[in-house]
Amino acid sequence: MKRKSKILCIFLLVILTISSLAVSANSTNNKEVDDLNKKIDSLNQQLQQAEKNIKQNEQKQKSVYAEIQRLEILIEKTEYEIALLNKDIETTEKKILVTTEELQEAEDNIEVKEDLFASRLNTMYKNGDIGYLEVLLSSKNFSEFLSNFDMVKLIVKHDVDLLKYLQAERDKIDDKKAQLENQRAELIVLKGEAEGKHKDIIASRGTQERLRKELAADKVELEKQAKAFEKQIEESENMIRQLQSDNEYVGGEMQWPVKGHTRISSPYGYRTHPITKRREFHSGIDVPAPTGTDIVAATRGKIVHAGNLGGYGKVIMIDHGGGIITLYAHNSKLVVSVGDEVSKGQKVAAAGSTGFSTGPHLHFEVRKDGKHSDPIPYVKGK
Repeated sequence: MKRKSKILCIFLLVILTISSLAVSANSTNNKEVDDLNKKIDSLNQQLQQAEKNIKQNEQKQKSVYAEIQRLEILIEKTEYEIALLNKDIETTEKKILVTTEELQEAEDNIEVKEDLFASRLNTMYKNGDIGYLEVLLSSKNFSEFLSNFDMVKLIVKHDVDLLKYLQAERDKIDDKKAQLENQRAELIVLKGEAEGKHKDIIASRGTQERLRKELAADKVELEKQAKAFEKQIEESENMIRQLQSDNEYVGGEMQWPVKGHTRISSPYGYRTHPITKRREFHSGIDVPAPTGTDIVAATRGKIVHAGNLGGYGKVIMIDHGGGIITLYAHNSKLVVSVGDEVSKGQKVAAAGSTGFSTGPHLHFEVRKDGKHSDPIPYVKGK
């Protein structure tokens, strides 16, 4: 009897020990899962920031590219202006050359006329011809005096007019040459200014080109960071699936997750994506519902994610044990937190259109060991 009692006590002790170890192991797993979910939340935040930085970088690159294009247009414009100024300078220099030749010709004409005038006076002097005054004084009477006076006045006027004309022509040509030289000087100044402007624009373009290269390099690094975050998230999710693979499924038969709305607008399987317009695999079902409609837990379980999740918008994920997780996406509001235990039919969110969405609806997924599957066989009430 004592022997049987002793054996019974040992058996009970073994059972209690095994149960205690099982509870302890399960508790440890739950803590590790909670820690991993917190890590995933943190990584998602970092991933979202990296994606935000990438978008900002792309916007900056667009602005820099637009500025480079603007500078390219200015460079072409200033080069055209410089070409026109060079042409104007060349034309003006040709005019100056022609005017210089005209001026030299005018001076030569004056010199010829002056030489002729001097030669005539010299001839009169050598031949003993009388001068203007003697012509007047030699007049025999007043009538002859008047006639001689008119003749002398005419000769003097002709000589003076000739010299004035020749001098005026030379001055006129000289003024024209001076104007052309001033015009050339002004054109050279304008050309210098245009060349300075051209140099500044070239320098600005170089600065923008360097900035564009820096931004492109930064984007590569940001994309590497984003991929690293995605990889860490995937690794953490795999670890969660591994930790949960030994748990028993505690949910039971699932119920429809949208109160009062049962129409499926997009079923599980391949479809044309409403936003990208590409043929893609739809990993869940879409149930249209007005913003604010109650979204309920398909069955009991533990909240393992409650927050933003990229294109899914505001997301709830419930772990039901046995590797079964349900996902509720695009919500307008979340009413539970990570770690909460929820019962079947308990409200967990309100329908909305957050993330990549074309209108208020629930995107509902069922995942088994991390792989999505058709939710319809799991739910009832449809």
